[in-house]
Amino acid sequence: MRPRITHLDGMRGLAILMVIAYHAYARWPELLPYVATTQQIPLLAFGWVGVQLFFMISGFVIFMTLDKSRGYIHFLKKRWLRLFPAMLIASLLLYISGGFFPESTVITGESKNLIPGLIFVNPETLSQLTGIEFSSMAGSFWSLYVEALFYLIIGAVYFTAGRKYCLPALLVPMLLLSASSVLKSLGHPLLIDVISKFGFIHYAWFMVGCLVYERLHGRDQGYHYVLVLLALLINFSYYVKHDGVITVVPLVVVMLFFIASFYSKQMERWLSVRFFTAIGFVSYALYLIHENLMIAMMIKLNAWIKSEAVMIALPVVVVAVLYYIAWLISKYAEPALRNALNLVVDGRVRAKES
Repeated sequence: MRPRITHLDGMRGLAILMVIAYHAYARWPELLPYVATTQQIPLLAFGWVGVQLFFMISGFVIFMTLDKSRGYIHFLKKRWLRLFPAMLIASLLLYISGGFFPESTVITGESKNLIPGLIFVNPETLSQLTGIEFSSMAGSFWSLYVEALFYLIIGAVYFTAGRKYCLPALLVPMLLLSASSVLKSLGHPLLIDVISKFGFIHYAWFMVGCLVYERLHGRDQGYHYVLVLLALLINFSYYVKHDGVITVVPLVVVMLFFIASFYSKQMERWLSVRFFTAIGFVSYALYLIHENLMIAMMIKLNAWIKSEAVMIALPVVVVAVLYYIAWLISKYAEPALRNALNLVVDGRVRAKES
């Protein structure tokens, strides 16, 4: 199993590089003038599919985690300890750094906006529930809200109904979304409004990862393929409706790349090279901090540097700096905080048992 783990670490590295390229060269033309030149390059413009690659990786490894968990609470504890420490560190870093980049509109300085990330609930839902207007500390946090709810759902199904019901359960909210117009006509607009904010439309990618894992372990069934195909059709229809049919192309390409990587020794070796695995090691922390800090730094530099060619090259330097910050978080700060939190959680459990 060791080669597979290395292979996935490298794939995480590739995924975060794709997302960074999209944010640096395509996402913010209104903030960075040079983006008007680079955003037309397909490899950069469609870098956002790196998030779908992350989702497929999460779907692949989730059964591995579930199989090693003693129960639902134990599973949630492991997932929380995996996600929360880096999120806390990154959120505080972004909050503190806001004062150094007053010219940037991508960094929020309001302490209340720490809450969505720290509890992994999208700010729109929090605003609906509380009447208080929330925003995320970083736009990229949206995928963590989707992933956290995915863990809650698949864990609950796995430990109550069983493994075979996991994929069908993930499809249910997607079917509700696809029937939104019918449900609205029946007088349930609020239900659809709430469901649409949970990111269920992206569950197709978790399902692809789950199915690949089950196939490699000889547990795939014919109906699994039907469920995943239906989920993909729902997902593709969403992208076609909002962004045009061309967006289906990079989605299909990244899915085929993900699947092929498990059957090609050459691809596995390529993804296992040190360059990709080193970036994969810091990918979570880097994902959390890169967009806000990178764009804020680039806006500040753009005020001083008038050469478009230099500005186009600068994200590489900025990302190199952010890589080492993410490495310090991943290597030292995150494990230290995780161990401390683990001791606290275990201590409370033992206290209750006694």
